[in-house]
Amino acid sequence: MPASGVTVKVAGKAFDGWKSARVVRGIDAVCGSFDVAVSDRWANQLERWQIAEEDTCSVALNDTTVITGWVDRRSLSYGPDEHTLSVSGRDKVGAMVDCSAVLTSWEFWQASILTLAERLAAPFGVKVAMQAGLAAPTLGDKLTVDPGDSAFEALERGCRLAGVMPVSDGHGGLVLTRAGSSRCRTALVEGENILAAHAQYDATGRYRTYRVTGQHPGTDDFAGDETATVRGSATDLGVRRADRVLLVRSENTVMGDLAAKRAQWEAKTRAARGDSVNITVQGWQDGSGALWPVNALVDVRSPRIGVEGRLLVTQATHVLEERSGTTTELVLKRPDAYLPEPIVQKAAIPEWAGGV
Repeated sequence: MPASGVTVKVAGKAFDGWKSARVVRGIDAVCGSFDVAVSDRWANQLERWQIAEEDTCSVALNDTTVITGWVDRRSLSYGPDEHTLSVSGRDKVGAMVDCSAVLTSWEFWQASILTLAERLAAPFGVKVAMQAGLAAPTLGDKLTVDPGDSAFEALERGCRLAGVMPVSDGHGGLVLTRAGSSRCRTALVEGENILAAHAQYDATGRYRTYRVTGQHPGTDDFAGDETATVRGSATDLGVRRADRVLLVRSENTVMGDLAAKRAQWEAKTRAARGDSVNITVQGWQDGSGALWPVNALVDVRSPRIGVEGRLLVTQATHVLEERSGTTTELVLKRPDAYLPEPIVQKAAIPEWAGGV
């Protein structure tokens, strides 16, 4: 294992000895990213670091590969005392974020989300797999990709319809999964393994009342006002101000029960997204010896910031600094912030208890 624990491999050649590094893995950003730097007092010592933009690369932490993709940027600087080389890049999936979708057909009829994802990812050499044990949901009768949309924009829309999330697998591919697909065996406990913690409770995206409206095609047995205006509502009892009202116009045809579920989904997910916890721990690994996982549920006990319960690790940032050594910064949110949106078949809609 290299002394720094960070290895960037380019064209089969491994570069280690980095003085600083920052590697980000998460579920909110589909592709992982890295920034590494090395400094020396003599400029000619950096000549051996033959790394250039658009080189294919992989990044490993403690011999575990976490990013497989491309070098995006390279920076060289110098001053009176030292010269510095900085390199940054992203997973291969980053090309799907940057580039327009390339398809031979822009319409998908009764397709599965896996089919859509594979066709969008193929031009970029990105492989797609479903999470083990998870079936590939269908996207309804028809989904149209707009020319000019990025490949990821089209994929994200399809994933929202299917109730799944696209997550990097660390090896240049994507996994379609749902939130909380694994469990972290190491708890985060104040006074034991938590170095620093920060909790934020944001009410700006929450409302007291949610009202969802929409329309549904009529039939011989279902017509009139019932089809012209479909309504559903929900209340977030955690919001005290009665003037906080949000009207949601459904972009899909809905029935009354689905409009009500959509309103409850808005209330639940917005309440959950308003709470965010950042925790810093020493090292990159949890108690099992593996890197701190993302998309995993973890038990947290920190009375001083008012947190005790099971949260979802949405991002892990592995940091190397000369002064503090190796640390991991974890971003945690309530699991219900990632509930699938109830906009497809009723069988795919989770049943929730009343209230928020």
